[in-house]
Amino acid sequence: EAVLEERGEEKQIETECSADLTVNANIPERYVASPEQRMDLYRRIAAIRTNEDASDLLDEMLDRYGDVPKPVTALLNVAMLRAAAMETGITDITQKGRQLLFSFDMRIEPAALLAVCGMAGYRDRLQLAAGASPKLTLFLQPREDALDAAGGLVEQLRLQQNELQLQGQQPQEGGNEP
Repeated sequence: EAVLEERGEEKQIETECSADLTVNANIPERYVASPEQRMDLYRRIAAIRTNEDASDLLDEMLDRYGDVPKPVTALLNVAMLRAAAMETGITDITQKGRQLLFSFDMRIEPAALLAVCGMAGYRDRLQLAAGASPKLTLFLQPREDALDAAGGLVEQLRLQQNELQLQGQQPQEGGNEP
């Protein structure tokens, strides 16, 4: 923070995202017997921020403990979802039955939310509640995987925000640009 301040740059605001999904995501005792090692893995999985981080940890677990069971893979996928959601400005993803509820911080572009709500695949499945902190509800289809659905929506929001940022950086037509 001091280095950024010295350079005249602002501190990056990091939004933490919690994800409460009905997913079997854990490290079974039969996979990692030592409670201390399991706790260390939980801590390291919670700290994952990139695909490279996840890949490195997955490789290490394969080497140390053998084939990774589905609940551990799901735990890694939840960590990746949280990391992607944090970048997008999502502060919470909660599953309530067949609904996924998304909460946002102030960095979310309202235009990105509206663009995703208007997409053909989401048109009848999303409900947007505006306010100081917008909320978005995704209605899951029968047998739809909550983790996959959440990941798909987060990715669409990320793409829309990136597109809006690119549009904002391009010079306007008819301007005084050389």
